Amino acid sequence: MLFIVSTPIGNLKDISRRALETLRDVDVIIAESPVDSLRLLNAYKISGKEIIKYNDRNKKSALKVILDILKEKNAAYITSAGTPSISDPGGDLVRGAREKGIGINVIPGPSALISAIAASGIRAREFTFVSFPPKKQGQLKNLFNKFKKGEGVLVFFESPFRILKTLGALKEVAPECYLCVAKEMTKMFENYFTGIPEEVIKKLEEKKENQKGEFTIIVQF
Repeated sequence: MLFIVSTPIGNLKDISRRALETLRDVDVIIAESPVDSLRLLNAYKISGKEIIKYNDRNKKSALKVILDILKEKNAAYITSAGTPSISDPGGDLVRGAREKGIGINVIPGPSALISAIAASGIRAREFTFVSFPPKKQGQLKNLFNKFKKGEGVLVFFESPFRILKTLGALKEVAPECYLCVAKEMTKMFENYFTGIPEEVIKKLEEKKENQKGEFTIIVQF
């Protein structure tokens, strides 16, 4: 059996009892980043588990090994944070397991994507999530132009190193759109910056601290 287990996006207390029970019971833990996952496992005194790294860099070589293990053992798949199979190769793992007749069980829980939408003040009955947007300015503006024409809701992640450049491109393409920048959700410096792009950029530039951390952005065109 393969268990898809959601883990906290910041605050370790946000993990569910069922998730902890699953991590304690399985034979193997498949982790996107073993180093990140060990922080969680150590915090809840879960030890003695075989941990296998599985991410975009090694998925081709690791997938066959993992599928062979799943024929004999139960395993849990966890990512660095949040719900798996969204911004990681979990989909390939689930599909491969299902093709081998291996059962799939999901343990729901935290998601940066859904949490940011919930706190944004934006009604998002329909939205598009693109993980991290393109780094090249031309491609980035093309993405924003595409959604500007459709008047939809766009959700994406961004790094602290690119947040101002990305919002600057958004300001050029859609200066009147409304957005929410969710920063460090569930952590000590959790914050939300809302308004049109120009207003949000000014708020982020007020303090260097505002530009640090992990960001989830929701844009209503």
